[in-house]
Amino acid sequence: MRRSRWTCALLVLLALAPLSGCVVSQVSMEIPSFGDGDVDGIWLWRLSSTTNQYERDCRITLSSPDVDLKGKEFVSYTQQCSSHGDVNLGAYIHRSPSDPNTITLVLWYTRWQSTPGSYKASAYNGAGESALSATAVTL
Repeated sequence: MRRSRWTCALLVLLALAPLSGCVVSQVSMEIPSFGDGDVDGIWLWRLSSTTNQYERDCRITLSSPDVDLKGKEFVSYTQQCSSHGDVNLGAYIHRSPSDPNTITLVLWYTRWQSTPGSYKASAYNGAGESALSATAVTL
């Protein structure tokens, strides 16, 4: 049931994206310590053309892991960007075989800016926030 709602929401999002002025992309993220419950979410940081510094652009709040009807682990997530409304989606969890506390998520991301940008990420929880990722991606 949950998967069909996600599929429907994603199809609606993809269909309406060109009309709303947003661009939909996928970004793959490896998140250490997720299995320990140490990560509540992700911040995406966009490189500012004005300051040449990375600035907070989008907060992605992650749910606790759940299991679908086929036994696959997933998380729900909410993307909260600037003045645009929240986008609720989901992603399957891919655990590292060598460290099951490290996961990889492939997240859908909606960019409202008209031009692509360079992004980095940081993870956060109630105790604070990690450093920015070493790797940047263009979205």
